[in-house]
Amino acid sequence: MAKCTQANAVISLSGDDQVVQRIPAGELKCFHVTKGVARANPSSGGERVRFADGNYVDKRLRGRTIWHKPLPNLSALRPEPGDEVLAWYGVSPVWALRQSSGLSVNIVSVPLPKLADGQPPFDYLNSESFIQVLPLLHFLRQVTAGSDWTRPPLRACLMFDDPNLHWTSYGFLPYQEVARQAKSCGFHVAFATIPFDTWFSHRRAVNLFRDNPELLSLLIHGNDHLRSELGRPRTPEGHLRMLAQGLRRVARLERTTGLCVARVMAPPHGAYADAALAAMLALGFEGVCISTGSLRNWNPHRQWSAAFGLEMAEMMEGFPVLPRFRLSASCEAQIIISAFLDRPIIPVGHHDTVADGLELLSRVAEVINSLGDVSWGSCEMMLHSNYLKFRGDATLWVKSYSSRILVTVPPGVTTIVLENPDKEDGFGVAGFRIAKGGDSAPHPTRLTAGEPISVKPGETVELVSQILGNVDYRRVKPRMLSVWAFSRRILCEGRDRLAPLIYRVRKRRVHNAG
Repeated sequence: MAKCTQANAVISLSGDDQVVQRIPAGELKCFHVTKGVARANPSSGGERVRFADGNYVDKRLRGRTIWHKPLPNLSALRPEPGDEVLAWYGVSPVWALRQSSGLSVNIVSVPLPKLADGQPPFDYLNSESFIQVLPLLHFLRQVTAGSDWTRPPLRACLMFDDPNLHWTSYGFLPYQEVARQAKSCGFHVAFATIPFDTWFSHRRAVNLFRDNPELLSLLIHGNDHLRSELGRPRTPEGHLRMLAQGLRRVARLERTTGLCVARVMAPPHGAYADAALAAMLALGFEGVCISTGSLRNWNPHRQWSAAFGLEMAEMMEGFPVLPRFRLSASCEAQIIISAFLDRPIIPVGHHDTVADGLELLSRVAEVINSLGDVSWGSCEMMLHSNYLKFRGDATLWVKSYSSRILVTVPPGVTTIVLENPDKEDGFGVAGFRIAKGGDSAPHPTRLTAGEPISVKPGETVELVSQILGNVDYRRVKPRMLSVWAFSRRILCEGRDRLAPLIYRVRKRRVHNAG
């Protein structure tokens, strides 16, 4: 332990409390796992984890209470006088801060999990299970504060799958009221629209979206909206033709309405296999938005990195996958953990998620806004800002988690250097454009990670993956219209639009029967 005087931090996992006593006094930080004591009256079910409201706790966790799945044989801390308890599992303290003689010790009674070969820590750092890993990550952030990469601000949007612009509403979603509430409560709603539905757009619906881009946006939801559309086996040519058909339809919508649809895919039914990845990148899709669980379930053969589920996006051969989770009245845990991990906050639902009223949107937005300064916007905005940065004198190092990013050059910076988030992904840059005063001039320079880019303060530099958009969808052989897709989509939309009427009739019958 004498050698610890040359260190900044110590991590002790032995359970031996004598370790802490032998650490020499000084400006040293320590993380220690203790054996703890048996809990009184432990519950066989899950418990709520309550975080302290003190300044030491990350502000995104401070004062929060989140349900946690059962932890068998969990021990409790026995705090000493002067200890600051940072978290409780039920009524049992499990994480505390002890400070004396220049020594700052995080003490936990929850041991780190034993991971199986290839198992990512994400399995123990998610909305249902987190207390075994979160204190250690919190400690490491405290140790590296001021010398770590700078992350983007919290970013969020609420998302709905399926709605189209055939009318000023879709099922339980009246667009005018959604926009009014979004403006009043401060949030943004992204609608994942089905390319098949772009054959008609109602003028008033179009005007509403065109006049409120800061509140409402569109992204792409499959093509025909068939089950497992992006998860089923296809040839590379089959993926290319299916996705190109979707882009033709989206381009028609943009051409006839003047609206912009983000080149971000929300796969129908959460089905997305990485076999579609190459075609999406080639056609210019900038990313995918899908739940982390669905991504793993649909790609069981893939070897994920140890950081799976913990970064701002999963990078799959240079293609970003933004995480999302189910929108509900009980999604606070997903919101809090996503925020703590600096991941985009994207609760998603269908029109019937708000069958009991749009108040759910304002309640969820209130939870998100309580986290601090939140940038609300489209998925495209999230992808363009999905990077880390590190300032070293006049050089700004950038680590991208997207296929296209926009970097505003800070004062005093004359060089930008791009670094790969994962060397195996081979993320490169096809070129960059420097925007000045609203103008954008392309530069054919091709870059690789580590090459410096000469820049000027105030410029906006656009870095683009060298394999993004290499294929013109208009030159891809068209597909035939599917009669089954046509029939299915007409029936599904009819069901969705009739749903509010059926819901009201059923409620009236229940009320009258009571």
